[in-house]
Amino acid sequence: MMKLPIRLLSRHRLGALLAAWLTISGAMPVAADQSGLPTTRGPASGLADSAALRATVFGTPPDQLADGPQRVPVKEIEVRMPWMRPLPRVLWFNERLRVWFSPQEGEAPLAIVIAGTGADGNAGNIRLLRGALYGAGYHVLSLPSPTHPGFISAASSTGVAGDLGQDGEDLYRAVVRILAHLPDAPRISHVDALGYSLGGANAATLKLIDAREHKLGIRRVLMINPPVSLFSSIGRLDRLFAQAIGPADSGLEHLYQRLYAELANLYRVSDAVQVDETFLYGAAAGILRSDDEFSAAIALNFRLALANMFFAGDLYTRAGAVVDPKDPPGPGDPLEQTWATLRGKTFADYFNEVFAPYYLKQRAGTTREALVARNRLDSLGDALLTDLDCYVQTNRDDLILDRDELAWLEHGFAGRIAVYEHGGHLGNIGSREQVADMLAMLEGRWTGGGR
Repeated sequence: MMKLPIRLLSRHRLGALLAAWLTISGAMPVAADQSGLPTTRGPASGLADSAALRATVFGTPPDQLADGPQRVPVKEIEVRMPWMRPLPRVLWFNERLRVWFSPQEGEAPLAIVIAGTGADGNAGNIRLLRGALYGAGYHVLSLPSPTHPGFISAASSTGVAGDLGQDGEDLYRAVVRILAHLPDAPRISHVDALGYSLGGANAATLKLIDAREHKLGIRRVLMINPPVSLFSSIGRLDRLFAQAIGPADSGLEHLYQRLYAELANLYRVSDAVQVDETFLYGAAAGILRSDDEFSAAIALNFRLALANMFFAGDLYTRAGAVVDPKDPPGPGDPLEQTWATLRGKTFADYFNEVFAPYYLKQRAGTTREALVARNRLDSLGDALLTDLDCYVQTNRDDLILDRDELAWLEHGFAGRIAVYEHGGHLGNIGSREQVADMLAMLEGRWTGGGR
């Protein structure tokens, strides 16, 4: 998840935006999918059962969290990328890329950690991984997802997020520049990379690019709960949104009235204006009861991330999907109607209206089918599967996978994959077992636990 595009909102205006999102009775119908995107099979919740849905929302129970340091120093760093595109006026605050760095006192290995879809470099899951890695002796550099509006504005060469290869190239250039501008020139013995969800696939792409460019010297990489097919996983979450939230329903409307009240209460006592997965799930966890309600919270979490990516892509391409290209919004302009429109937009809409038109124009001779095929892990080639320093952690009840995709991961990364029986999507990050396996994998001493 990511914060809303305008981070300097008044409390009243943030409340208005949340109300626009959480009012179900006016939900827009889901557009017909004519994108040529892969049709997802099986349930919209993938491999997840009732327990997995709850694990996805609640995360690791406190009594199962790995021990970590009492204090982790964190420096927020802003770096300007010389290739950044002219900023849309409404995104004026994203001129520099914000990253977070936790240095050790002396020489140490560096762990580059990449956030999942729509998340920034200081999201809740990042903080769990940072604590474990710092406690194990790593310098830790954490970055936002290339699908986060802060990255899109400050570091994307296209403004159109979601292409695994292009996002990887932008991410690689950004990391090279960031390391050249780290304060106090920390001594780095070697570099490892990891990420969760989409960030896992981004980390693997980073390592493959480094094998060509040799500017980072990435030793090992770990993908935590990665998608096999980015577009299939997103399509599954779109289906979950349509099923769990979709048309007006009095029960769901009642849920979101309660959810909005919880969000408002959390916001009133918070100094931050960041609506991320921790903020949303924290509000939701105390009031959810049924599988449908848990599915609705997960689906809403994803749809907020998609909306931010859609909004930024439309601004940069001037596609006119949700913003008038002749009269784009500026600082302080009302965005309630824009967000009400985005609420009904699916990933298929993003693909049809922003992503595909841009890349079909930029890549002569390509096709929609080729764009989809480029965004699968198996499109990265044998180099990924044969790299003995590439590891995977996933769950047998992950909602972004189907059975064939899980089987592909187990077969392709045999001997380098930990498949946990329970955890849903990212619901066991920070647990003692996940952290122990993560550190063993990055250190090259993993022997097959977590199966």
